[in-house]
Amino acid sequence: MNQRYLDYASYNIWANNRLINDLLARKEELLEKELVGSFSTIRATVLHIWYAETGWLSRLNENGWKTHEVTEFSGTNHELFKQWQKTSTEFEKFVNQAELEKKIAFEHKGRVFSIPSREIIQTVFNHGSYHRGQVVMMLRQFGITQISQTDYIEWVREKERGNIK
Repeated sequence: MNQRYLDYASYNIWANNRLINDLLARKEELLEKELVGSFSTIRATVLHIWYAETGWLSRLNENGWKTHEVTEFSGTNHELFKQWQKTSTEFEKFVNQAELEKKIAFEHKGRVFSIPSREIIQTVFNHGSYHRGQVVMMLRQFGITQISQTDYIEWVREKERGNIK
């Protein structure tokens, strides 16, 4: 069962990296241009994805919701992408040794929840996919149509072709 989650962790890194490569090919200011969306800029959306990965990883490691490195981040987009990649890799390492059925208890809005690690892990990967899709739509609003495929099925195909280890 762990292999499924390891595959998702690998996919998450692959998809993040594909999106990052597309974003690095754009001018810095494009990532700061405002438009209508869940978040007002591409940078804000990427920060949100990184924030969720960071917070949940901290919580899974039983350190509470520690996200100060994200909330206090003021670096360049290139530095942002490097930090996001680092967190995604740390998340994959966590998944590799995780006790998937271990329940993680936490409080949210005055209520206590207890959720198995596997459900949190899956939620983080789904969340990343959702917001990567939003970034793609934001790029399209700017007239950019050459955007790398980041769907899970494309990752599976690439893996079957031997292009992913």
